[in-house]
Amino acid sequence: MKKIGILFCLCLLFYNCDSPSSSIKDKKTLERLIDKALNENDEFAYCEVRSHFFSEERLQDFCYYAIKMANKYDYPDAYYDVFRTLTLTENAPIDSLDNKTKCLALYYLLKSKELGSEIGKYDIENIFSDSIPNSTYYLEEMLRE
Repeated sequence: MKKIGILFCLCLLFYNCDSPSSSIKDKKTLERLIDKALNENDEFAYCEVRSHFFSEERLQDFCYYAIKMANKYDYPDAYYDVFRTLTLTENAPIDSLDNKTKCLALYYLLKSKELGSEIGKYDIENIFSDSIPNSTYYLEEMLRE
């Protein structure tokens, strides 16, 4: 009986993994959620949109919405999402990015931390082993280019 219970739990777990964006079934639903996120600062809608684009592996498409959400509403997780999309799209370590893209990615990563997000804590610890600069440092670095 115990084995059946474990098997049932595993089946439920795998079933849930197959449908990460189950609430987005069509383009109209996606557009409605994007509209709610960007025009009403709806963080739940934003998270649904993020899940959809990441599960579809459409990071470049999602980056636009993450930038809008971050800049318009100072949503800390959106700042981190910009960092993720900029670094994951290239599928390379951050040090291999061109200097302007690297500066932009680091600006968004540090800005997410400054606004209270804990999501990027691991990335920050790996990138900045000694001291953590202010996010504006990287904006100034981009201007020097």
